Amino acid sequence: MTDIAEFLEKLPPFSNLTDDELDGLADISEELEYEDGAIVAYQGDVADAMYIVRSGRLYAERRLPNTGGTPSPVEKSKDYLPGDYFGEEWLFVPGDHPATVEATTLRGKKARVIIIKSGRFLNFINQYPDCITGLEPERDPVTGELLSGFESEAWTEAQKADIKKKAKKTVVPILPDELVEYSSRRSKYYLLVKLIWPILGWVLTVTVVYFVFAGQTEGSFFYGWEATAVIIVSLIFLGILLFRILDWSNDYFLVTNKRIVHREFDLRTFRIDIKTARIDQIQSVEIVTPSFLANHLHYGDAVITTASSFGTIVFDNIGSPETVKEALDRLTSFVKKVDSSRQQTLMRQSLDSYFEVKTRAKVVKSVEDDDVPIAQSSPNLTGSLGHSIRKRFAWRIDEEGTITYRKHYIVLLFMTAAQLAGFALMFLIAYLIVSFFKLSPGQVAPFFIVFFLIDLAWFIWDVEDWRNDIFQVTDRMVIDIDRRPFGFGQSQKQAPLERIQNVNAYTPGLLHTLFNYGNVDIETAGDAINIEFDDVPYPSVIMSDIFARLDELEEKAFKRRSAARHKEYAVMLDVYQQAREQDLISSRTPESIPPLEDDSEE
Repeated sequence: MTDIAEFLEKLPPFSNLTDDELDGLADISEELEYEDGAIVAYQGDVADAMYIVRSGRLYAERRLPNTGGTPSPVEKSKDYLPGDYFGEEWLFVPGDHPATVEATTLRGKKARVIIIKSGRFLNFINQYPDCITGLEPERDPVTGELLSGFESEAWTEAQKADIKKKAKKTVVPILPDELVEYSSRRSKYYLLVKLIWPILGWVLTVTVVYFVFAGQTEGSFFYGWEATAVIIVSLIFLGILLFRILDWSNDYFLVTNKRIVHREFDLRTFRIDIKTARIDQIQSVEIVTPSFLANHLHYGDAVITTASSFGTIVFDNIGSPETVKEALDRLTSFVKKVDSSRQQTLMRQSLDSYFEVKTRAKVVKSVEDDDVPIAQSSPNLTGSLGHSIRKRFAWRIDEEGTITYRKHYIVLLFMTAAQLAGFALMFLIAYLIVSFFKLSPGQVAPFFIVFFLIDLAWFIWDVEDWRNDIFQVTDRMVIDIDRRPFGFGQSQKQAPLERIQNVNAYTPGLLHTLFNYGNVDIETAGDAINIEFDDVPYPSVIMSDIFARLDELEEKAFKRRSAARHKEYAVMLDVYQQAREQDLISSRTPESIPPLEDDSEE
């Protein structure tokens, strides 16, 4: 293990991790050394990392809001010494720094701080999903002191990030930095209501058959034709029950810290529709109780009005729909709070950059985001030959910031079915001719070689036609490219990411559902062309990829807009300071209050 890994092992949160997990955690950890008096974090700035003191001392001071006139009073202060840490909950959910943290020297050693960023940590969990069990809190049964694992708040968020649990809860792919806030099927009471009517129908039918026909034939009722009728009726009603249970079990409702998702599976047509909208698109949430039974069994609808093209997404017949409203209200207010903290952080960074403020921290160990390993969604073949084959035929390739998709392999199988059948048929005919007409293979070979080459050329054409049709998602565009083989023509449709209004993934039929492939509709605003990725594997994965790129684009746009605006503020402050230094700005408030005139002297 590295020295950082050995140090992390001594801390309660990470003491139960394996050596490999500790090395992986050390790989994503930064280490900075601060000068005496340097500010590590400002109160109100965005907080998206865990801070661990390795040497020196950190002093945190929280001040009350400034009321003007006098310095703000200190509300709370705390020291962090070597081995102390804070912000483990920020590894999962960003927040704002509750205090300004200053670095000071302790016992002649400068403050050294290990910083673990949230995004890197969530990718680390994707790489080591079993590490979640090592983060579970363990306390002293007598004193209640934390012996290992995370504190309760951080542990609650860690459970949301458990990739294995997410996979069991929903078939909608979860992004690496996405946390599940709510996941549910429709209410079990709703299912019970749906099952009551077939059960009552079965009981009523059997009762009628028994009382109407019992005794009209000799022998026991249970051995006559009436028994056959009862069995047939029972099988019909049993089929209805199974149908409704399966139909209920494959529908999901999901709320994450980034989006809402409604996955609807129609067992009649075997069609799967996935509707989704970002959290920042939510405009309102209304709770509706659709019936008397729903009111008394505590299930209902959460009607979510969004700014997406879907307009309204309904979480219908879910248990305790109020929890969805509470989660969405909490998330929307949280987004506003974090945006405010981000604005403050970016403004500070812009001012530091404009005025060339010297940094007071030295990097001991750095981590580039590109160096952090991310779990691959498609097979990773080693070697130049394997890489070349994968690049030419893999269904998903993420390379140099561009994700390329191809149609499902079953589409290729359908395209080449006639040629494959032709190969088999030619060999069969050749065998029969040689066997029955007593011809030598050399006599029939020239004819079949010609047919074989024609069939092979046709096969190669179709394989190349399948391979050439690709769909791409870059950091700026979504692209649909349809090429003819060997350079015989090409058509291309593309749309900018910023024009995307909504993304809808669906599997249209039984075969698509069995082999998990379908279409991804990308709806754009204005005159932009709508794009459809058709017959692609795992359409929900592609939809998640697009939403991840949209998040990245929005983040870059937010920083770009903020940086431009903050630079204007910095220029204004600079000009104002120059004017003050030259005494060009007169005082706006009176320096002293003149006495009142004495009326008696008048």
